[in-house]
Amino acid sequence: MKLRWVLHGLAVAGLAASAPVAAAQDSDDTVGWQEAPGVIPVGKLDRLYGKPDARFSLIIWLDPECPYCKLLGAQPEHVVDTSAGHVNLAVRLYPLPFHGPNAILAASTALCVADQAGPTAYYRFLGAWMAKTGSNGKGIAAGDGREDPVAAMAAAAGARDLDALAGCTASDKTAQRLAGEMKSGDLAGIEGTPAIAVRDNRQGHTIMVSGAIGEQDMRDAIRLLGHAGEEANPVPGGATH
Repeated sequence: MKLRWVLHGLAVAGLAASAPVAAAQDSDDTVGWQEAPGVIPVGKLDRLYGKPDARFSLIIWLDPECPYCKLLGAQPEHVVDTSAGHVNLAVRLYPLPFHGPNAILAASTALCVADQAGPTAYYRFLGAWMAKTGSNGKGIAAGDGREDPVAAMAAAAGARDLDALAGCTASDKTAQRLAGEMKSGDLAGIEGTPAIAVRDNRQGHTIMVSGAIGEQDMRDAIRLLGHAGEEANPVPGGATH
C-alpha cells in the first residue's frame, strides 16, 4: 500500500480535521495529515519517553505557552504507556516568538532539567508548566515572592542543583540548542504548534498534522501507518503479525 492511501484513509476516518495551530489562533483553517519526509528521526539529542527500539515514534513540536499544546495534556504519554512497547515519544521545543520570554524560559529550563535529571524529569517539568501556566505568554504566577516558582517546579521535577540550573538556562549554549531544535521544526515544515508527526521507524515513513488532535486520532494514525508498511512489505507465505 502506498503512503498516499494511508493519508486518504486517515481523511476518510475523520482525522484530517484538527484544532487551529497556535500560529494562527484567529483562523478557523484546519490541516490534515501529510507526508513529512523532512522530520528528523528520533535520536540521541531527543529526550525520549518509551523504548528506544519502538517501531513507531510520536514526534511533537510544542510551545510551553501555547494554549492548543496545553490541550494535549498527557495523551501522548498515555499512547506510549499503552502501546506494549511499540511506540515512543519525543517532544521537541518550539517557543513561538509572540509568546515572549516566558515561552523561552520554560523551554530553556526544560532542556536544563533534562540535562540534570534525564527524560523523565523533562516530561514532568513540561507537564507541570503546561498545567499551571496562564498560556499565551502569561507564564507561571509569581506566588508569594518567597520562592522562585520556576525553580521550585524544576526541583520538584528532579533538578537538584538550582545554581547550575540557573546558569544553564541563561547560557548561550542552551540558546543555541533551542535554536537548533526550532530549526529542525522549520526544516520539517511545521506551521505552528503543536505539530504532531508519526514515524514508522521500520519503513521510514512519516506523516504529520498540525493541531491538538486527540489520543484516539494518534492511535488511528499509528495503526494505519503500520498497515501500510505491512502491505508494502508482506510477510512471505501470507503470514501476518
